[in-house]
Amino acid sequence: MSLRVAGRLVGAFFLLAFVCYGIGSALAGQFAGTALVVLNSVMVVAIGVLVFRALRRPQPGSAWTYLVARGVEAFLLTAGIVLLDRVGAGAADIAYQVAMLSLALGSLPLCLALRRRRWLPSWLAIWGLGGYLLLATGAAAELMGARVGLVLAIPGGLFEIVFGLLLLARGFAPSTVAHPGATLDGASSAEAGGDSRASRAALAAGLGLLLMAVLAGLANFGVVERMVSTDAAGTTTLLLSNGRALVLAVVALCAVVCLDVLVAWALRAFFADTHRTVPLLSAWCRTVYAVVFAVAITHLIAAAGLLRDDPATDRIGPGVYAQISDFQEIWSLGLILFGVHLLLIGWLAWRSPSAPTWLAMLVAIAGAGYLADSIGALVSAAYTIEVAAVTFGGEVILMGWLLVFAARLHSPHRSEVDGRDARQAQLGAA
Repeated sequence: MSLRVAGRLVGAFFLLAFVCYGIGSALAGQFAGTALVVLNSVMVVAIGVLVFRALRRPQPGSAWTYLVARGVEAFLLTAGIVLLDRVGAGAADIAYQVAMLSLALGSLPLCLALRRRRWLPSWLAIWGLGGYLLLATGAAAELMGARVGLVLAIPGGLFEIVFGLLLLARGFAPSTVAHPGATLDGASSAEAGGDSRASRAALAAGLGLLLMAVLAGLANFGVVERMVSTDAAGTTTLLLSNGRALVLAVVALCAVVCLDVLVAWALRAFFADTHRTVPLLSAWCRTVYAVVFAVAITHLIAAAGLLRDDPATDRIGPGVYAQISDFQEIWSLGLILFGVHLLLIGWLAWRSPSAPTWLAMLVAIAGAGYLADSIGALVSAAYTIEVAAVTFGGEVILMGWLLVFAARLHSPHRSEVDGRDARQAQLGAA
């Protein structure tokens, strides 16, 4: 498919998605409305995939970020229509606002990438950046209780209409920017390209793991675990006084879902030369785990929605407690896939010439710990051992090692040595 055709399809989907979601949300509660919202989500995913295919080589970071952000948006919009029917308007609104936050933040690097490729005029790129920043601000304000999201969404909405019409008319215009060519020595160029790819993948995975550790720690241990009491009434009392903290935890955990997918495919790129199929299998294991985790988070959204709709402790206490319990159970089930992912990463690290053996062992042990806890809880309700609380250190060490690996490849000394070797190779060839 040519860039022009792909761009025109993206433009058409932008415009059709507006119509589908607008009519679908107006018909909420009816089959036709649900079908239109689901169709909107399908088109949102299609937009992400088409943009990803167009940008994955020249702008891989922006392409992956946009694809994952649109995927999370599509999931939450569909979840919102389900939550509206089963839980209430509060949960549906939270899902919608988090979806808009995902769309806005994921679209910022897209605007920059399209401007860099000269596929978007400067004035329109600036409009898009401003519109999406306002959309993110409005969504965040709505989540905190300030009703300003609709007004702040107008510039971004108008941008998407203009952007869609522009793409429908001309598609993605081919870039006129020349890309840096290869070095004089083909072998040196290939080696440098391999080092650069490994460095970028290691940096992306390491930073992603670092952000995940911070966000998941604050959200789960700082909010959810701290608020869960031993009984429904106690849990609801804690949540009623910290409702906004629960909403922030939902946002943080949704960000963790995005990072999980990005880290999965960054690790796949890092270990791509180690084996042909296992890196792909490990990436899909973590991606499916992220989907299961996203499903679990919808139960936290439901709990926050119940608190927003009717903050009467005697009426919603059991419902809130049940939703948080479901979140924990589904997440625990998904950690089986996460454990398998870590076992595969440990095996790849053991096979890789770049990673030390001790790192492979620690990562594999971390994966085994998650498997033991998740399967143990699944088999017996009396299982209370937390092996992963001890073995999770393998993930932390993997994160640190990836960041150090990326820093070493980017070090000035390494660049100087590589440059000297390349010059010597050129002189030898002459």
